[in-house]
Amino acid sequence: MPLPSRLSRSRPGSGAALGVTMAVANVLSYVFVLILSRALGPSDFGGFSALSAYGIVLSVPAGALQVIVARHVAGAPPHSRGLRTALVVGVALAAATIIAAPLLADAFRLDTTWSAVWLGLTLVPMTLTGAFQGILLGRNRLAALSAVYVATAAGRLAAGAGGAALGLTVAQVFLLLLLVAVGVAALGAALCRSDLTLDDDRRLGTELVRATMSLGAFIALTNVDVTLARAYLDDHDSGGYALAATFGRAMGWGTQFVALLLVPRMQGAGAARSFRRSLGLILGLGVAGVAVIAVAPSFWIRLAGGAEYAEFGPLAIACVALGVLWALVQVSLFAEMGLDSPWLGRFTWIVLALQSAVIVLWFHDTPYELVTVCAIGAAVIVAAALVRSRNLGRA
Repeated sequence: MPLPSRLSRSRPGSGAALGVTMAVANVLSYVFVLILSRALGPSDFGGFSALSAYGIVLSVPAGALQVIVARHVAGAPPHSRGLRTALVVGVALAAATIIAAPLLADAFRLDTTWSAVWLGLTLVPMTLTGAFQGILLGRNRLAALSAVYVATAAGRLAAGAGGAALGLTVAQVFLLLLLVAVGVAALGAALCRSDLTLDDDRRLGTELVRATMSLGAFIALTNVDVTLARAYLDDHDSGGYALAATFGRAMGWGTQFVALLLVPRMQGAGAARSFRRSLGLILGLGVAGVAVIAVAPSFWIRLAGGAEYAEFGPLAIACVALGVLWALVQVSLFAEMGLDSPWLGRFTWIVLALQSAVIVLWFHDTPYELVTVCAIGAAVIVAAALVRSRNLGRA
């Protein structure tokens, strides 16, 4: 099937609709956290959050699979759907987590190993859903892709609300989340029923490793600063930095749809132009975001964390500016993953190591020193991506 007929299944404005959908999904996820944090209490919520963070790390292959499947479906040979790979990876991750369940329960001080078991089993439908999302993105079926995102966020919110209302334990909440993941995977399978095949190319596994390393680099880049802040700043400043940094990461969450929409477009002759337009769109959205926060920074920081964080309003502005650079890095990495290139992912790991060393050795006395070093690192990555796009333009 030629690419134009695939793209014809998308309606005008569906890209913007996907952006709105992902923003709504992020809001629902935030409400989910608010509900559970109050229902479980600090002790149980701490264990829930720790195990969830472990799950987020293991969900990186699902996100990477979405990108490489979209690339294949959009036109890159051998046009693999990735379902066999998703099943193998999901089962392997699930098995490893279940085997490690006693260790995880002990490390995270959980009441039972069943929490880790349910989380492990959730990785199977979650990874399959990543492949389904890649198929929909590659086909440019953005309305259907939006439906999967909304179903995921709404299902998790329903599980959280139900767990809170019924007074369920951490393990029981993870069981509900497993059921939600199975339901979302079933929805994805139904939406992709004409593409359901297990005939994957063997090279897909190698591509998945490369994409996972690139996506993992971005996740590490946008989280290591908070870890270093906790290590070198006092409790008060590190807490303020953690909240302010959330504003920066929100730029990445809110603009991820731009990165996703770029992936299938990297297969065409206008790949370089599409990449630069995406960077321009991110920059425009970022400037608007910085302006909104800069008008009343103390208001926004108090709204997020309370009056005791009011002094960190200026830091929130700095973190949003850093978040704009992170969002530009995200688009650059997704563009390279769309080309099955590991170069920028490897370069990002190198920059991350260097900026971490600079912070550890010299610049860690104030939150603003951390932000400055991280901003320089992100800017270097974006500059490298722009240089590479010049070569793409001549290809």
